[in-house]
Amino acid sequence: MLSRILASAMVFAAVAAAQRGGGGGVPSGPAATDAGGWGSAHARFLSPFGQLAAKLKLDKDQLAAAEPIVDAAQKAMVPAQQKLAEARKDLVLAMLDPKSDPDEVAKLTAAYATLSAQAKTLESAAFGKICALLKPNQLSKAVPTFALLAQAVEQGPMGAPSGQWGGPHGGQR
Repeated sequence: MLSRILASAMVFAAVAAAQRGGGGGVPSGPAATDAGGWGSAHARFLSPFGQLAAKLKLDKDQLAAAEPIVDAAQKAMVPAQQKLAEARKDLVLAMLDPKSDPDEVAKLTAAYATLSAQAKTLESAAFGKICALLKPNQLSKAVPTFALLAQAVEQGPMGAPSGQWGGPHGGQR
């Protein structure tokens, strides 16, 4: 009898643990569109640029003006990302080499930091241009979206950050 009760309790516990929280049904009411429910383009299915546009609530004119800015930044980022990948490889190899000179590692680290700062400068310039397109009520939402812009600019061919899944070129917005 005790074993039946324990077995039943284990089955019920497994079923309860397998259920997801939050209801699991189709969202309804204002939360359905405001929180990314079925009534809106769900944020996890949007590209970083799509998420940026949605969070800033860009109108069609702003969107049309922002797309070439991001495209240009992506194209400018390709050589910067290639240089960063090469510098990262050189730095790691130097750090793993037991015969490596600490001064050489320091130089490689400084070179990598310089290249990284140059890449962030490209992102910041694009962000500044997009912020210039925004209306005053949209500017308050701009700062949290910088990471989305950085993701959009740094994306590789399959939507992953450059250097993954095919290298530092192209990509979706």
